[in-house]
Amino acid sequence: MSDIRIESRIDPSFSGGDGGLQAVQGDRLGAIFTLDELRRLQLGGRGYAANGGTATTPITFAGAYDADAPDLHIHVPNLTSIIPTSIEVLFEAVGTESTMEIIALASNTGDSTATGTAATAKNLHIGSTNTSNCTVTVAVDAAGITDPNAGSFYEFWRNGRPLTDTVATTENDRHELHWRWSVWNDGPLVAIDGAALAGSALAVYCASQAGTGFIVVSWVEVPTTWVSVS
Repeated sequence: MSDIRIESRIDPSFSGGDGGLQAVQGDRLGAIFTLDELRRLQLGGRGYAANGGTATTPITFAGAYDADAPDLHIHVPNLTSIIPTSIEVLFEAVGTESTMEIIALASNTGDSTATGTAATAKNLHIGSTNTSNCTVTVAVDAAGITDPNAGSFYEFWRNGRPLTDTVATTENDRHELHWRWSVWNDGPLVAIDGAALAGSALAVYCASQAGTGFIVVSWVEVPTTWVSVS
């Protein structure tokens, strides 16, 4: 019988250790548990997902890019941190021309009073009693949030078809309509800490002339004290 322990740390640059010695985790066969940390947190009930549009009912996108009307907005409150793990966008229609601009943006400018359609964050571990601290709004109204393109922000994913091409609405299927970002396949890993008072935000834009479709976003959510900030 062996007893393997590890020096637990919150900040990996801190050589003295933060939490003392903790037992190394293992599976039921005795192998040391080395699952990716984000997947481990998902299994532990710390992963969530939210949908814009469900079943056969899409949401109506904002149309042309509108900075203060994203098509999906996650408000991250103070003392909560999230790490986006995947974003999926499916256009059902793009309108009368095929320009599509898909943007995912992280910002320290949050807004808990976003107006639009409320969406429920679902735990990725069915059966977990954990619930998200975040507020999710889809199909945000025009000027429905404080513009997240302010303060500290950056676009970590951009995709789509930026060239204008006038087409009949019946010809949407000649263009790529399904787009996906994954932290494991595409990166980068993005940590969004809920800023004091106003919080922070994750915003997804699906700009097109007259778009409808579906958005699925998943993330890992933990108390901000769990992540290293320097």
